Amino acid sequence: MGSKNPSSDENSFLESSRRDFLKTATTVAACLAVPKALEAEFAGALPTVSLGPHRVTRLIVGSNPIRGYSHFNPITNQQMVEWYTDERAAQVLLDCQKAGINTFQASYFQDRWERIWDLFHKKGGHLQWIYLTSAADIDPSGRHSTPEAIRDGQIAAMKTLVKHQPIAMVHHGGHTDTLWRAGKLDYLKTYIDKAHELGCLAGVSTVNPKILTTLEEEGFENDFYMAGVHNNERRPEEWMKEIGTVPVDEGWIASDPPRMAEAVRQVKKPALVYKVLSAGRKCQSEEQKREAIAWAYKNIKPIDAAIIGLYPRYSDQVTETVKMMQQALA
Repeated sequence: MGSKNPSSDENSFLESSRRDFLKTATTVAACLAVPKALEAEFAGALPTVSLGPHRVTRLIVGSNPIRGYSHFNPITNQQMVEWYTDERAAQVLLDCQKAGINTFQASYFQDRWERIWDLFHKKGGHLQWIYLTSAADIDPSGRHSTPEAIRDGQIAAMKTLVKHQPIAMVHHGGHTDTLWRAGKLDYLKTYIDKAHELGCLAGVSTVNPKILTTLEEEGFENDFYMAGVHNNERRPEEWMKEIGTVPVDEGWIASDPPRMAEAVRQVKKPALVYKVLSAGRKCQSEEQKREAIAWAYKNIKPIDAAIIGLYPRYSDQVTETVKMMQQALA
């Protein structure tokens, strides 16, 4: 499967997006719609793409820094948690909203998420929420190691947290990888059906390009994908085959982003790409960040968006990142 020039295929992508929209609007008729007043407020603030009946900005704010998940080490995790008080987290989300971002992609991190979300709304916040679901959201015991436990735990989390009105629910990438390895990818069909039943769009997250193209080729009825441009789910034997050794940490290699970007361009459904800054590894300078963001938008489809987590402890990353996105799309 060869690489495609995303700009040359824009018309076909837009046409397929129109067909997907009509299909989704029928399948997910009960999906929670953004109030017209908010749509008017968001219109023209930043470039947007369709996600079912919703318009989401092509820059979506992620939640990993807020919940202290750095993909570096426990010390960095703790520093993030200590800085990101509930008040600061709510304020950063408000800053994102003021800068034109209209969507927040977040996992559910127990009661702290609810405190932040409630405070954000009390301060006038109204971002759309894309919920990255996990079997551990309701039962954090760590007992979800089998495909069946993942399936049942995911359904329980979805049924419990739909009360917070996400516009979409997304199957966690780590869980997707476990189902893939066990030959149980069909369990995703139960997940997709449940999301639609609950009135939400259904997404599937993965860091493995092979899973992305398989879902598309086999006609899974998810509405969109979340695609991590770094595959940090490899097993030791896969690392040995890939680079001849096993990294001491998760492993972040330069050959991963082009592989995932090619897969993203091949699928017709929208994709929300993440880890475009390699979890902070491509933040050594403003120029490096700008180049990484520009590369991401250049190498995905016009109907796709990027999710970027922010940690504005040392600079105004909200404004900086929005400007870099605008420059990349200019």
